[in-house]
Amino acid sequence: MRLMAVTDDAHEAADLVRILLEIHPYVDHVQIREKQKPAGLVYQLCMELLEEGLPAHKLWLNDRVDVALLLGLKQVHIPGQGLPLEELKKLYPDLRIGAPVHSLEEAVQAEAAGVAYALYGHCFSTASKKGKSPQPLANLGSIRQNIRIPLYGIGGIDVERLVSLKALELDGVAVMSGIFSAKDPLSAVKKLREECLRLDEIQ
Repeated sequence: MRLMAVTDDAHEAADLVRILLEIHPYVDHVQIREKQKPAGLVYQLCMELLEEGLPAHKLWLNDRVDVALLLGLKQVHIPGQGLPLEELKKLYPDLRIGAPVHSLEEAVQAEAAGVAYALYGHCFSTASKKGKSPQPLANLGSIRQNIRIPLYGIGGIDVERLVSLKALELDGVAVMSGIFSAKDPLSAVKKLREECLRLDEIQ
């Protein structure tokens, strides 16, 4: 299973850079989801990460297509109320786009729009979605059977819950609180990576 770290918009830029430089060797993707930070600060943050060795192919920008283009990055994640996927692909055919989905219909539409992956969630109760019920895990089976693009799960995911998601044939997981709210983000990431690799071996 692939592992994506999704930032939680709760750290100062310098602290976030430090954490990401520590953990990136153990994740497949890093999604910068800093909705409260201005574009200029997100640009500076990403520039520092790239200059310090975080591979460009791992870096995805949430919603900030402008910053991604300015940095020459090819990966963006477009939120549910974000820019129209079809128009983005027409204007920037080389851009790789991730999109959130909450149903089979949305997943099929996202694939038809040419997205690189679908992100389903939230899968479990999580502090970042207080008061909102998780999406039914039962939907993942039909989604997996009807789309060919990579399918990721997000929301309340920890080491113990990975096995149930692997059984649903997800390609990967995206983790926010389980990493960035942890006392030791590096240790948390290493445990997640170890379990992902273990599950891949026993499949």
